[in-house]
Amino acid sequence: MNLSDQGLEIVLNPIVQVRLSHYNNMWYVEYKRQPKYFFDKWWWFDDSTHAEYTDAYVRAQTLAAQGGTKEVKPKQVQVFNVASE
Repeated sequence: MNLSDQGLEIVLNPIVQVRLSHYNNMWYVEYKRQPKYFFDKWWWFDDSTHAEYTDAYVRAQTLAAQGGTKEVKPKQVQVFNVASE
């Protein structure tokens, strides 16, 4: 059994930038996505928090390499045409 059997699919949400920031003894991986709304072009979205710099660096590289965040969503509505004779 896989996601398709459940009526789900993985959607890639494109991102523009990834950054690492340090605050309160933790490393934060954040990203900017393609603007969906007006304020999205200035907003940084949280991806993950790490205690070690190397863990955060690996996550940031992985996120940048895949080109976006992955999300599981229900499949889009499918329409089937029936040929009549």
